[in-house]
Amino acid sequence: MSFDTEKGAAMVNVAQELTAEEVILAKKTARKIDIRILPIVVLIYISALIDRSNIGAALVNGLVKGLNLSSAEEGNVTAIFYVFYILCETPSNMLLKMFKPHIWFAFIGIVWSATCVSLAFAKNGTTFIIGRAFLGIFEAGLTPGVVSYLSYWYTRSEVAYRMTVFFSSIAIAGIIGNPIAAVFSTIKIGNLMPFQVIFLLEGAITLVICMASYFIIQDYPDQAKFFTKEEHELVVRRLRADQGMASQAKVTFKETLEILLDWKIWAFSQIYFGLNNAYTVISIFAPSMFKNLNYSPTTATYMAAIPNAAGLIGCVLVLFFLNRVKYSTLLFIFGSIAITGYAVAAFAPQKIVKIVFLAIAGFGSFPNIPVLISWMSVNQGGIYKGTITSAIVVSYSSICGAVSPKFFVTKFAPKYTIGNYFAIGSYILTLILALVLRIYYNAQNKKRDQNPIDVSHLSEADQRRMNDNHPLFRYRI
Repeated sequence: MSFDTEKGAAMVNVAQELTAEEVILAKKTARKIDIRILPIVVLIYISALIDRSNIGAALVNGLVKGLNLSSAEEGNVTAIFYVFYILCETPSNMLLKMFKPHIWFAFIGIVWSATCVSLAFAKNGTTFIIGRAFLGIFEAGLTPGVVSYLSYWYTRSEVAYRMTVFFSSIAIAGIIGNPIAAVFSTIKIGNLMPFQVIFLLEGAITLVICMASYFIIQDYPDQAKFFTKEEHELVVRRLRADQGMASQAKVTFKETLEILLDWKIWAFSQIYFGLNNAYTVISIFAPSMFKNLNYSPTTATYMAAIPNAAGLIGCVLVLFFLNRVKYSTLLFIFGSIAITGYAVAAFAPQKIVKIVFLAIAGFGSFPNIPVLISWMSVNQGGIYKGTITSAIVVSYSSICGAVSPKFFVTKFAPKYTIGNYFAIGSYILTLILALVLRIYYNAQNKKRDQNPIDVSHLSEADQRRMNDNHPLFRYRI
């Protein structure tokens, strides 16, 4: 990176040339950041996933009969969460820029965990659905917020690995969440029914974690106190040359409008829709699927961890291939495995075959979530665009949570034909659009290589506003 000392400008999107000592120092600072950033956001995300997905365990542990839910209410208790989740994600990510991360993440975590606890005391379907709506409102700021937050601290070459670690929480939450729910459902607390105990105890655990997060979460790298002077200078220099400093990113209506009109964002949104739909079906309705194989509610809740465990194995495998294999290639490989596994699990008549291929579907589906989010994140060219894009992509993809539950209610059991066709078709469309983006990115990179444009006369702020349209920016394939 080169600086204009008079204007304070910097050439952005120029690869940093580090000395041997700086390479060692960069690795040391990355480890410092990992220790202070990743554990707490992973723990909060696992808690959030458990709090939103425990509805699946509740459904097989007496929720329908306990609250005397109608068929419409049975679908709405799941769908309503995603309706408000969708509506609030983009505004929530814009609010993230108005509050320090430790305040924002702690606040939304405390209020959604309190909401989860309150679900244990809902007296009828109406109050329960209202509670789920508030849960969606308060959880909406977490996932896109953390995606943006990780980009505050890591360069494009570093963030994919950390994004995969973060989204591995999805599989971990499924592995531990369902067995925990099964254990909690057997605990007797006063006159509470099994599904009420699940909401009460899981919400209380999250509440403690999120209260502690207020004192643990770090805000911005340029304001961090745990770096030495040399580490601080190197971290700030590398981030400034990469996507800019989050603490200095400005929110403007004009740039927001330009971002919303970028077709690539909507392509990513539809891609993630297919991936998220498969995950949603597997994570929420796996207990119901296993129960329909004639297992008891408690056993079905335990067995729902199987596809999640397979998914975690897939996520670990992805960690090895990141920065070795192209993002789009990983999407195609794991996507093909997911479609095959899901299709066989959905339509095969044999019980063992269904279980095995549901695990294969989990193995293919779960790793593609961090791969896609990482691919999206590294191709925005700026902190603010990344913030808005992550909110839009996650919001749009969450529509599946409002749609798919309608296809997996009791009256469609045990085959759930419409829901299964919808999931498979959405995933196929995902792979088609990923191919379109790959072709476009290759063409743009080639065009910029062959037609260089000098923008060194522009200020750093002007160059930042170009985002991924900057002539020196190269898309990751």
